[in-house]
Amino acid sequence: MHFPEDFRIVNWYKRINRGAQILLSIVLIVGLNSLATRHFKRFDLSHNHIYSLSPETVAEIDKMEAIAKIIVTIPEESPQEELRHIYKYVQRLLREYEYAGQKGGKRKIEVEFVDVYKEIRKADIIYRTYGINQPNLILVVSGDKRRQLLPTDIVDLTDGLPSAFKGEKAFTSALMEVTGDRKQKVYFLAGHGEMRLDDVDPKRGLSELAQQLEERNIEMENLDLALAPEVPEEANLVVIASPQGPLMEQEVEKLRKFLGDKAGRLIVLIDPWRKHGLEDLFYEWGILTDDMLIVDTGPDYQETNGDLLIRRFAQHPITDILLKNHIPVMMGVTRPVRFDLGSPLDERLSTVQLLASSENSWAERSYRQVRDLDDLKFDLATDLKGPISIAAVSERKVSSNLGINLSGGRLVTFGNSDLIANQRIGSIGNFMLFLNTINWCLGRDRMLAIPPRPIEKFQLPLSKPELNRLGLILLTIPGLLAIMGIAVGWIRRH
Repeated sequence: MHFPEDFRIVNWYKRINRGAQILLSIVLIVGLNSLATRHFKRFDLSHNHIYSLSPETVAEIDKMEAIAKIIVTIPEESPQEELRHIYKYVQRLLREYEYAGQKGGKRKIEVEFVDVYKEIRKADIIYRTYGINQPNLILVVSGDKRRQLLPTDIVDLTDGLPSAFKGEKAFTSALMEVTGDRKQKVYFLAGHGEMRLDDVDPKRGLSELAQQLEERNIEMENLDLALAPEVPEEANLVVIASPQGPLMEQEVEKLRKFLGDKAGRLIVLIDPWRKHGLEDLFYEWGILTDDMLIVDTGPDYQETNGDLLIRRFAQHPITDILLKNHIPVMMGVTRPVRFDLGSPLDERLSTVQLLASSENSWAERSYRQVRDLDDLKFDLATDLKGPISIAAVSERKVSSNLGINLSGGRLVTFGNSDLIANQRIGSIGNFMLFLNTINWCLGRDRMLAIPPRPIEKFQLPLSKPELNRLGLILLTIPGLLAIMGIAVGWIRRH
């Protein structure tokens, strides 16, 4: 037997054996990965399962036929801490939406994150395609339908910090809207000198509001009830913005049928000095709009130009974000809107006074008799002492045959109209207030029964000695392993 030849054969056997092992390992890894891509299960181990999708959301995504795209312009490295938190939550949640939307090799949901400050080219393409170029927005698009979401739609903020995450409800609602068959339709009443959607006037125009609503997939149209036989069947909401003269009886009757028989939704914004003709309708819905003017001398409730700064809010879905974050609303001349204690008792009707002036305010009855509003003085015999309610919501429940209370008509009344005018709708408080009012009237707040999930922070308070002991405990196992390694190395050398 020739030793060199036997040695070469053994070496070849070893090489073949190693090659076979490497090849089999590669095949095993590729096979496992192939199986994992086809058959796998994801688990959300986070507290409260903040990144998991509910069965309701998964079912809605399965029913989607159109492809939707979600564009996020919240920067990852925002200087604001709350936006960094929101980015993290949104990024992780949208991964689940992408995964849930992958069926049969097709993607129903596409997600794109764009930093408009750093990715200039990509931001320019999005601006030319969708008309948005500002940060801190989320746009949900499908075809020609779109819904824009703000950070406040994703999280509940308390004193500027996230307290509850409601991203799933917001995203799923938006997807249902943009992939659905029809838009929400809002009619703005015309024929009495009301504020107009196409008017760019700073004091009376609504062009800024119209643009914001259009970006949120809301279709708008004017409505003259003197010419229409009734409120159109496709109307989801009617807005009466600052009528300069009273509505006729037949027009009021059409609104009464819309609210009652059709469980319609109505927003009314009225001003002092103007007769509106809606007294009987308000009476049936438990609301009183006194012909008075609110005067507020509270130092924190007046702007330098004389505008009212409203800081008192009731607990309601419309005002929650304003209440939690102490965001004021700006208004000009305003009249009271409050409970009508003399209206008929109706257990189905619930009324909430939304906004109020300060304790230093009053409602002036003789305001028409003075030339200068600065000359107004409180009169205990005729005036109302503050706080004075300046907005109210009424909702009437409808009982079904099964004994279940369903949502009926909804009426929201403001004693001021310039809060939505072009010169004031840019104020964050005004915009949030009216947008929340529209969402509440349209039922967007209850489109899905997905509750917000609390955001909890956990701290482990430790004293310095406890921290030292914890460090020793954590270092014990690595230290023992290091000592054992050194010992084994010393033994092998000797």
